This record gives sequence, C-alpha cells and structure tokens, in this order.
Amino acid sequence: MEISVKIPGKITEHIKKPYDKFINETLVIELYREGLFTLRHAAEMLGVSLNKMLDILAKRKTYINYGTEELEEDISYARS
Repeated sequence: MEISVKIPGKITEHIKKPYDKFINETLVIELYREGLFTLRHAAEMLGVSLNKMLDILAKRKTYINYGTEELEEDISYARS
C-alpha cells in the first residue's frame, strides 16, 4: 500500500533528503520505539543489517528494546 502525505514547507526544510528514505526511517524507528517492531523487523523493513540498524538507532538517540521476544527470535534465527 502506498500513502501520499502533504508535508508543509516549514517541516520539509528541516528534513534530510532524500525525503522518502528519511520519512521511512523515521516511521520504522517510531514503530520500533512503540514496541510494534522488533530490532530484526525494523532492520528488515529498512533493508539494512542488524549492525547498520543499531547505528541508525544510535544516531537517532533511540534506546535498544531487547526483551524476551527479541531473545527468542535471535535464538530461533541462530538455530535455522
């Protein structure tokens, strides 16, 4: 699904280009902060490695949410 959003110029002058990459990254990070995405899901959504995702989160001053669900997912991934 594709969504079009009008963003006022007062906001876009503060957004880094390319806009679509910045907005997608911002949305994924916010969904991660809200606990709707795991770290691995966030990385997959942005098409980056886990290490790159950690770098992105650090640049955006976002704490890592690493709980039981993430541990179980990592163990499952390691076993496959």
